[in-house]
Parts: sequence; structure tokens; C-alpha cells
Amino acid sequence: MESGLPITFCKRRLATVWFGGAGIVFLLVLLQSLFGRYGDEVTQAWGWLLSSVMPTLSLIIGVLVLDAVQRADVTRTIDAFLFRLTVWLSLAYLLAVFLVVVLTPFSDLGPIQLMTKLNVVLGPVQGLVAAAMGAFFVRAAREVHFTLEEEEEGPAIAAAAAAAESGRSRER
Repeated sequence: MESGLPITFCKRRLATVWFGGAGIVFLLVLLQSLFGRYGDEVTQAWGWLLSSVMPTLSLIIGVLVLDAVQRADVTRTIDAFLFRLTVWLSLAYLLAVFLVVVLTPFSDLGPIQLMTKLNVVLGPVQGLVAAAMGAFFVRAAREVHFTLEEEEEGPAIAAAAAAAESGRSRER
């Protein structure tokens, strides 16, 4: 069985992947907007881009702010496979969004028509990424929750909670 990775490291790595990838696409759309690539449809181009990345960026920011406000335990770990799956799905999705923007000049369709047409493909991939991100952050929050219980409720109550959790996992 694969060992776990530090939760804080994983959250920051996902933030780096998402803000880095979205930032690159953002700059590309900004340059294309400034040079008239979208003509009168600049608003639609930005609407497409923002709806493609903002939900996930908002989730990440929310989790990072919550961690900063609470005393997150940096020693807790998360399943390495789940983290890597989330990173690879995120990279694939961000690459697809990047390619849509980069390839618009080479398409017979107008940029907005191409973006709209490819939403049929990007939508399900975005759904997979959202599911993986949700699973990752819920699992991470659950791990931190048990850490906080141990500190606040004492070892006896934490041991009882761990035993109950162990029993639930065997039932599954």
C-alpha cells in the first residue's frame, strides 16, 4: 500500500497547478482580447474562460483561507493515489482549456463557436476534476477533523472515535 503525503503540501501543490495553469490561459486570453482576436465577442470569451476555471479556483482559495484561519495540522497525511489522480486530472483539464484557446486561430470556426462546441467535451472532464477535488478536500478535511478531536477531546474520546470509524470502514 502506498504511503500518505502531507495534507498541506498536497493542497499547496494543487493550488500551484491550478493558479499556474489558469494564469497562463488568463494571460493568453488577455493578449488575444487586446489584439482583437475575439472582436465584439470579448465578453463571451471571458465568460467561457471564467466559467471553466473559477469554480475550482474558488474552492481552492476557500480551503486555503480556512486552513489559514484554523490551526491546520501540517503533520497529517492524505492518500497519495487520490492526490496524484487529482493532480493528473487537473493537468489534463487545464491543458485542454489551454489548447482550446491556443487552437482558435487555426479553426474554421470563430473562437466563440469553437469554445462553445468544445464545452461538450470539457464539461464532463470538468465534472471529473470537480469530483476528484471534492473527494480530495473532503478526505483531507476529515483527516484534520480527527486531529482536532484528539487535541480538544483528549486521547480517550479520540480513541473511541477512531474505533467507531474503523468499524464503519469495515462495514463498507
